[in-house]
Amino acid sequence: MAEKNQVSLKRYGPVITFFAGWIFLLAASVSFAATDIGGKPEKSDVTVTYAQPSGAFTPIWVAYEAGLFKKYGLNAKLQLLNPQVSAQAVVSEEADFYTDGPDLINARLQGGRVKYFGGTMQQFVFQMWGAKEINSVQQLKGKAIAATTPRAALDTATREALKKNGLTPDKDVKILYVQTVPGVLTSVITAKTSAGTLSAPNTLKAKEAGLNLLVDIGKLNIPGLQVTYGTTERYLKSNPNTVYAFLKAIAEAVVLSRKEPAIAKKTIAKYAKIDEQPLIDGTYEAFSPYWDLSLAVRADAIQAQFGYMDEKEFPAAKSADPKEFFDNSFVEALEKSDFFKSIGMGR
Repeated sequence: MAEKNQVSLKRYGPVITFFAGWIFLLAASVSFAATDIGGKPEKSDVTVTYAQPSGAFTPIWVAYEAGLFKKYGLNAKLQLLNPQVSAQAVVSEEADFYTDGPDLINARLQGGRVKYFGGTMQQFVFQMWGAKEINSVQQLKGKAIAATTPRAALDTATREALKKNGLTPDKDVKILYVQTVPGVLTSVITAKTSAGTLSAPNTLKAKEAGLNLLVDIGKLNIPGLQVTYGTTERYLKSNPNTVYAFLKAIAEAVVLSRKEPAIAKKTIAKYAKIDEQPLIDGTYEAFSPYWDLSLAVRADAIQAQFGYMDEKEFPAAKSADPKEFFDNSFVEALEKSDFFKSIGMGR
């Protein structure tokens, strides 16, 4: 019997060896493909919007300035648009990537086929500053406070901060919309409003101007979409490699921004248009602790946004399923491939 088995092995040994080798090579190629997930982008020329000259957007700026978009095959164009215009541009596919807050939720509730696919800041990191005569949030009752645009992340953060301090927005406090964060600061300094919600570097300018810090909203840990990435469902389906390239560039930019503050600060100076080193340093320090080490969209942040919405304007928000508003499959694939681990990103 043993002799018969030896004959069988001699006869079929080369075949077995061949298939064993083939299986090994196939497994190796699958493993390689996993670590190198995402091929050549289907679309190399892309428009990436951002909403404000705020340090919250530093990873986007670093991805551009450090050549990380190009590293992954993207010829990116950064475009400054207010949140609502940015959302509209993505819905109409005039822009490729939306990189802001809750406006895509608003768009989807109104029938837009859009989804988030990543994020780098999913809690509100703002500060509320009052005029020199205002020392507490309670003193704002009967007065006006400045915000940027309706339903934007800054507007939501403003409303939630007022609620947490016992004031009802639009009833106890009037909210005046002035479009931009610098505009918010100007409205307080010129006494058009008694307070305003700001992001760095304008928070630091407010301190220089002698205004009073009323609420550090970042420390309240309010979940919400401040910097998230989205596009249309059709775009996600038609351009998966472009989406992978975008996420790779952003992930590497987060790591680089954390490890090399000098690089991040250089981009902050350029895009926020500041040259005073204390302002640059302060802006970096205000946001760097909050840049997520996971790009996955958080369902709790989406759910929280539903609760912040006006029920009369968005009645469907009450029963909406957060899972319908985001697609984490791209981030999950990159995670399984160990891409994030390979660049030093992870909690």
